Amino acid sequence: MKRAIEDCMPTTIHHWCILHIMKKIPTKLNGYKEHAEIEQEMNQVVWNSHTKDSFDRNWNDFLLKYGLVDNKWLSDLYEDRHIWVPIYLDHYFWAGMRSTQRSESMHLFFNKFITRNSSLIQFIKQYDNCRGSREQAERESDLSFNMCTLTKSLGKSKHNSEERQIASQD
Repeated sequence: MKRAIEDCMPTTIHHWCILHIMKKIPTKLNGYKEHAEIEQEMNQVVWNSHTKDSFDRNWNDFLLKYGLVDNKWLSDLYEDRHIWVPIYLDHYFWAGMRSTQRSESMHLFFNKFITRNSSLIQFIKQYDNCRGSREQAERESDLSFNMCTLTKSLGKSKHNSEERQIASQD
């Protein structure tokens, strides 16, 4: 699938879902005595390394501390760090979202209109409904924001007018 995506959409950036990787820690490292501490420390290394060099150092220290240098799963993860560790992906624009936020948001949105058993024809028909629904939600959101802004603006105008009246009475 990766090769097909690269062929069809060469500018697409593929990366792994960190949360799915983190969810695997208990099953992949459950045989280790300190697996709860290992999971916590791995989270720290992944999320709190602010440079690539600090990640590499922290990762090596983590492996040494818990005797995980020979763990194949962790070795493989380290080899592929450029597609899942945040600091290695920081030069791409993600609009402040993690991969799961994007996919879960899309799943939630499309699941209102189609099911796993929907045919391609049903999908195409429902796609217009999806788009219309999304556009309507955006219009409502814009209207709500504009009304809120207008209400605040009117409130300030009224307050300023009252202040002017009080000042003129003095």
